Amino acid sequence: METHAVIHPKEFAMSALTQVLASPRLLHLALRGDAISGMAMGLPLVALADPLASWLGMPAQLLLASGLALFPFAALMLLAARSARPPAALVWLVILGNAAWVAGSAYLWFVLPLTVLGQVFLGAQALAVVLLTELEYTGWRRLSQARA
Repeated sequence: METHAVIHPKEFAMSALTQVLASPRLLHLALRGDAISGMAMGLPLVALADPLASWLGMPAQLLLASGLALFPFAALMLLAARSARPPAALVWLVILGNAAWVAGSAYLWFVLPLTVLGQVFLGAQALAVVLLTELEYTGWRRLSQARA
C-alpha cells in the first residue's frame, strides 16, 4: 500500500518562503516585488486621492504626489532587477529611498490628523517597505559577497 504525503497549505507557504529567502536571486526578486507593490500602491493613490484623503485623514495632494512618485521609483527598481549585477549606486538609491519613505511615513504619523484607517494604512505600508528593504539589503549583501 502506497502512502502519499499530504502537504498542508502552511507547510507549502513556509517552503516557498524558505526557497525565496535562500535564493541567490533574492535581490532581484525583492526589487521586482518592491516595484510591483509600488505600482499597485501608486495606482489607487493617484486615481482615488480625493476619497482616500477623507478616509485616511491625509491631504489629497500628498496622496497624489506620493502615488505619482512611486511610478518612476518602481521603474528604477525594475531596471535594477533586470541587471544580473545591478550597480551598487542603483541598489543603494533604492534602499535609501525606501528608508526615506519609511522616515517620512513616521513623520506623517505624528503630524497629520489621521483617522484610524489612516493609522493602519500608514503603519502597514511602512512595515511592508521595511520588510522589502530588508530583503533587498540581504540580497545585496549576498550578491556582494559572491562577487568577492
